[in-house]
Amino acid sequence: QLQPQLFVLAPGATSDGSYAHAGEEFLFVIAGRLAVWLDERECHELAAGDALTFPSSLPHRFVALGGDETRVLWVNTPPTF
Repeated sequence: QLQPQLFVLAPGATSDGSYAHAGEEFLFVIAGRLAVWLDERECHELAAGDALTFPSSLPHRFVALGGDETRVLWVNTPPTF
């Protein structure tokens, strides 16, 4: 029921807009920095060692911050891709 993915993001990489779907999400920043917007009301700026969970039904988007590569373990349930 879990779909883990390793996101390797170049500086400035984005989700190209918000999206929503059924399920829940967990992410853990391994390296770099990431901003995640939830429902355009909350912005979470995460650094290495930070984690975030949220319902996938909230519109969400992200952007890799800073000048270094960002690595994120991102887990969806149910699998979405």
